Amino acid sequence: MKNASCIAIGNFDGIHIGHDTLIRRMIELSRETNEDSIIITFKFVKKDLKKSTFNIKYINSLPTRLDLLKLYNVTDVVEIELDEVISKYTPEQFIKEVLVDRFNAKNIVVGYNFTFGYKAAGSISTLKEFADKYGYDVEEIYPVKYNGVVVSSTLVRNLLQEGKIHEANNLLVDNYTIYCEEIEMDYNKNIGFVDNKSSIVVPADGRYFVLAGDEKAVLTIVTNKSGSVLTFDKAIGKNQNIVFLDKAL
Repeated sequence: MKNASCIAIGNFDGIHIGHDTLIRRMIELSRETNEDSIIITFKFVKKDLKKSTFNIKYINSLPTRLDLLKLYNVTDVVEIELDEVISKYTPEQFIKEVLVDRFNAKNIVVGYNFTFGYKAAGSISTLKEFADKYGYDVEEIYPVKYNGVVVSSTLVRNLLQEGKIHEANNLLVDNYTIYCEEIEMDYNKNIGFVDNKSSIVVPADGRYFVLAGDEKAVLTIVTNKSGSVLTFDKAIGKNQNIVFLDKAL
């Protein structure tokens, strides 16, 4: 018999303070109940499944998101591919075949606006409706607010696209970072490039204080039709992640 599990479910793009609250509550609950702690996130694999997800940029690429989630040291971080089969599951099918049969879910922790199942037909109410039938409990995490505003990945994305780094960083667990794998660097010219085809958000054109490794630098971003050109005011070390500190005047 598979160990009973306590599960946090969400897209978790950007790992903001709302996500952090949800995940830490799941971990706390898993310790209280002596259950495995599992984080479930999703990968959309066909463009017709959720077209809107292909029109937006993400705060983190999926590989980076998984790496960041693993830093919570939970029992497992699981990426569920929403392929042609799973994406068509009714909410009850998803509960039974994924959460219960696959993970033996006994406690499920989700955000207040969580939806699931075909055409997002399932909600927290649906999870609660089937809780007795499948033998699990549901805990809802209410909106986390910063200065009276509900924190969400969409809000963080919008702030980044407006160049409001300081405001975005206040909402993220760690400062906004473009990881070295996302940047094509010409170290001789101190210039990097992020292609338009990249899945990640690049902040608005402008000048920013950044950290590349231990080196502070000023980064200028200029966008053209092919992507974003990142020009550093000094040489930076190879294969360094670019941590954004604030906007430079």
